[in-house]
Amino acid sequence: MIKDLSRSLQPLVISAPFGNYIQPSGTTPTVGTYTAARRGGRPAAFGRALLTMRYYRRLGAWVNRIGLRNPGIDALSATPKRGRLLSQCLLSIHGFTAADWELLLQRTTQLTPLAVELNISCPNVGEISWPDHLFDQAVATGIPIIAKIPPVRYHSMVEAATNAGVRWIHATNTLPVPKGGLSGVPLKPLALDTVRWLRQTYGNDIGIIGGGGIREPQDILDYAEAGADRFAVGSYAIRPSALKGERWVADLRSCAGAMVSQSRKAQP
Repeated sequence: MIKDLSRSLQPLVISAPFGNYIQPSGTTPTVGTYTAARRGGRPAAFGRALLTMRYYRRLGAWVNRIGLRNPGIDALSATPKRGRLLSQCLLSIHGFTAADWELLLQRTTQLTPLAVELNISCPNVGEISWPDHLFDQAVATGIPIIAKIPPVRYHSMVEAATNAGVRWIHATNTLPVPKGGLSGVPLKPLALDTVRWLRQTYGNDIGIIGGGGIREPQDILDYAEAGADRFAVGSYAIRPSALKGERWVADLRSCAGAMVSQSRKAQP
């Protein structure tokens, strides 16, 4: 029986790759993204990761080319993990071939994370595609599965995922732009539209993690109104003040928790 993720997933999620570096208490970090084989070595040290990102202050936007630098999924099982226990984290994975995905899913059954996030839509790895039976194979692991979707051209992906029994969708990944993936304020309208479409189309049959441009409690309220069940923070988590402690996250965490509690009380 698949675990009920709604009972164990914290109201505020730290998106990958930032969950590798920043894991505030009372949040669920996402570690990864891991691939089947080593890809450029270990995840970049935090300072080096920042060098792959450019901030456009006037737009309130980040463009990153962090990509999928990682030591491969087997390194995660062979090396004691720093930080939060994997059972308290989402594990993000990406396969380039059907064989990659099969190996990754096999390894996740041994690693037993809180849930597995299928990162199919990373803009730094080229065309978005997936094997025909990927979602069926993922659901068959018995681990809760989250499909992370792009802010555009996501309809067929969501249909395939939900038809296979995937019950959580993360909306959204960054927006593909010429120099990498765009996040921050400009992503928010697209992500909100995606969340609304998901809720209107699938009702309460799915859980939705909404994120993109979340910087203050009002952003969380906007996502909750659109239909999100949980709330994801990404590039905002790497501001200098975020590195000095957990005060930056307190208001976001409190607001997200209030929205989740309110939603639970409203359920019959």
